[in-house]
Amino acid sequence: MKLFPCAFARVVPLAALPALLFAQATAPTHAPDFRAPFLIAPLYFPPSTGAPFMAIAKTLVVRTMPDGSTVTSQNQRVVARDMDGRIFQERRTFTPVPNPENRQSQVRINEYTDPVAHTMYNCNPYAKVCNLFYYSPPAPAGDPHAGLQPGGKTYLTRENLGTDLMDGQEVLHTRETLTIFSATIGNTKNILRTVDYWYSPQLGINVREERHDPRDGDQTLWLTDLNLSAPDPGVFQIPSGYRIIDHRRPQAQQQSDGAQ
Repeated sequence: MKLFPCAFARVVPLAALPALLFAQATAPTHAPDFRAPFLIAPLYFPPSTGAPFMAIAKTLVVRTMPDGSTVTSQNQRVVARDMDGRIFQERRTFTPVPNPENRQSQVRINEYTDPVAHTMYNCNPYAKVCNLFYYSPPAPAGDPHAGLQPGGKTYLTRENLGTDLMDGQEVLHTRETLTIFSATIGNTKNILRTVDYWYSPQLGINVREERHDPRDGDQTLWLTDLNLSAPDPGVFQIPSGYRIIDHRRPQAQQQSDGAQ
């Protein structure tokens, strides 16, 4: 009788089956997915001279979910400006409201801006590393004119709501409503963004803002514990022991770029 070779199926021992099934269960089913951060524009402090202050800047954000529920978060941080326009700001994480677990806000970055030396240091207090950038004070920008904006996609109205007194400061209260017409940013209906400003002419800053925008929720930003005395000079000094990473371009390259 002639014998023919035959193929034998691979036999997996029963003892190996649990390990094989575990390996299949733990294999990745998709690539990593990262949620985009939700960014909030903070109060802006220009490098004005002769108008020092120190304060606590607070932010409260309320976002409404599709089912009508809300998500609320807040933070507070130290801000200061000296007679020469140097600015110190903490950048802190947000905590939930209410906060039953008593989560603590963490300092992400301490920011030191010097319009005299044209430097900006972003310092991580945990790694003790400062990233140094060239800083040029922005040119003063006037308020946009009311009415139909360039491009014809938005319309701005402005209301003068008089003067108020906040933290000892006489402030000018105005309200701006920006209408974003439908089909401008993919929106099927008009979007209204309303912002109330309380502006201090003495300091050249907004001491309070209330922003209402369906895309970003309701945001309230304000200053408390406002002190108009010149802050301690040490507030604007980089702490010792930090490593500096200089990201500035060589001066020659800056001049070359400016001449183009």
